Amino acid sequence: MILTKKFNTLILFLFAFVNGVHAWQSNLPSITYMRFDGPGLLVGQMKETQNGLLVTVVTAGGFIGIHPTSVLNNLSDKIYYRAYFNGGGLHNDSNQTKKKQTGLPAQGGQIYLKVNDEVFVDILDKQTNTLVKRYEIKRIRIIPKITLSHKHDEHKTLVLPSHAGGSSSEVMVAPGDEVQFNITSGENFKGLEVEYTLVNLKTKRSEYRIIDTGFAPFRLLANTEYELRYNYVDQQESVQTVYIRVKPYWYQSIITYAILITVVVAIGFLLVTLFLRNKIRSSEKKQKKLETAAIRLQSLLNPHFTFNALSSIQGLMNTDRIDEANNYLQEFSSLLRQTLANNQHVFNSLDRELEMMRMYVKLEALRFNFSWNFDISPELNISNIEIPTLLLQPLIENSVKHGLSKLGDKGELSVICKMSSKKDTFVIVVEDNGTWVSNNSGYGLSLTFERILTINKMTKDRKIELDFDKKSGTKAILTFHNWLNN
Repeated sequence: MILTKKFNTLILFLFAFVNGVHAWQSNLPSITYMRFDGPGLLVGQMKETQNGLLVTVVTAGGFIGIHPTSVLNNLSDKIYYRAYFNGGGLHNDSNQTKKKQTGLPAQGGQIYLKVNDEVFVDILDKQTNTLVKRYEIKRIRIIPKITLSHKHDEHKTLVLPSHAGGSSSEVMVAPGDEVQFNITSGENFKGLEVEYTLVNLKTKRSEYRIIDTGFAPFRLLANTEYELRYNYVDQQESVQTVYIRVKPYWYQSIITYAILITVVVAIGFLLVTLFLRNKIRSSEKKQKKLETAAIRLQSLLNPHFTFNALSSIQGLMNTDRIDEANNYLQEFSSLLRQTLANNQHVFNSLDRELEMMRMYVKLEALRFNFSWNFDISPELNISNIEIPTLLLQPLIENSVKHGLSKLGDKGELSVICKMSSKKDTFVIVVEDNGTWVSNNSGYGLSLTFERILTINKMTKDRKIELDFDKKSGTKAILTFHNWLNN
């Protein structure tokens, strides 16, 4: 009986002790043992929640101040605290894993937390080493929620995507829209400042600002790409990058540019074609006019040549040289037919022109009895060379009339065709041993000089020159510059 009573008394004592300890510990969680702050952090930027013995403190900033309160200091003989990173179990210190002491002094201090880091502060009973309260301080990653709204359309909004890993995203915006970037406050924190940088990737111009409410309205340029980088000022590590592509206007598309270029090229080609056609027509009209003038001058030579030939025939008949006159008349008729056949052609081949001149010189030699010869250089392909029709006739006529008519059988006439020392140039020389004074105002020679001037206007790259040399006899020199390259 005595042992039974003692045993019951011991049980009651233990029960009362346990209930007393439990009652004492049940009142402890409401007591604040630690105080937390951070440089620059406002009250709304640090959240504290309690669940039994666990108090969770969530913060955005990296520097956290951990300070024992006066309660902890007053109970320093009964309880103490221990701070460490990445704590494990809740009730038993022996179950803690991956502990790393923070090195906080007894009076507390400041530590730095990276994003997603956490530190534990355990309040422990000195006698039993049991957990009285645990503080868990977390620095969580926070990303600003940015919405893009069109100024003229309140219902048209777009939430810019965000990524915890900091990867980039891309959004499309219609051209011409004035857009507004707004900051949507998160559930845990309010009043955090946001910094952003908007870069025009085409011009490389950028704008940097720190704001706490929203962006100023932007009129983004069409057909342009922008890079928007933004983050909370308290979390430089959580930078978000969004590429904003502003669509081009319809007239800025590649197809429009291609059509426009095609139209411009077509119009340019048409204008060039019309210009060239007008130029060709103008050139043809000018050429036709010059050819008409050359033929007119040439036709004026024919009556002059005919008149001289008839005068020669009359002279033969007056001197009773009837047979010679008949022969002359026959040769003249053949020459006249060839002359009339080429009358409408500005140019004639050199071989035909020389053949006509041989017939003419032969007729004049019958009248005045002078000797003559034609010397043609073998270097010249006279069948492929063209010269103005009847250009040589006035020169030969003047040579016979003014230089050889009085010399009789002592007269000598030479027609020489040879290459010049200049490139692509040849010379025709009408030479006699008489002495006559050239009169440029004379009918035949004046027409010849006028014809040469007209021909030179017709041929841009080619040129004809007529010179006279009277050192020994008389030489009429026709130089055809740059005549053999055409």
